[in-house]
Amino acid sequence: MAIVSRRTLVSQAPNPFGPAAAGAAGFAVVFWATVLWFGINAPDWMLSYMIPATELNTVAVQAVFLVTLVLSALSGHTLTAVCLQRNRRLAAGAVLCAGLSIWMALWFFTLDRYLVVGTHQEFLAGNAVALQASHMVGAMNAAGAIQGLVGAGLLAWLYTKGRRLRAR
Repeated sequence: MAIVSRRTLVSQAPNPFGPAAAGAAGFAVVFWATVLWFGINAPDWMLSYMIPATELNTVAVQAVFLVTLVLSALSGHTLTAVCLQRNRRLAAGAVLCAGLSIWMALWFFTLDRYLVVGTHQEFLAGNAVALQASHMVGAMNAAGAIQGLVGAGLLAWLYTKGRRLRAR
């Protein structure tokens, strides 16, 4: 979001916050809200079967997840914004690439666990249901559509807002 709103960020230097930071934090909240259903209905799956969900307070886990998402979004945004304001576009791109790399690495290390749905015990026993055949397919499609629409809408809004300004 920071890269798309470069013009706005450059015009308000040295303040790295503004509409793009709000958009990043807002998208983190929307992402959390769209995956909350999975945390309630398939908590072991959401925990990637690392810890049995019965051993944790689900409300506390969701609260920590929300805070983590918002802080991550704001951290990435702030680093990128400062780079853009200092005319370090390559560094801003590197921040984006680093974030994408971390996200892809997390998927790489946990994908096999997310392709099956069940309880912690079912996963360990090899009895978890394939994701495609699970009760979560419709919710996953809905969550992805909501995330895509909100993300595209935020990016379009930030881009349009920045087009009205003249970048240095």
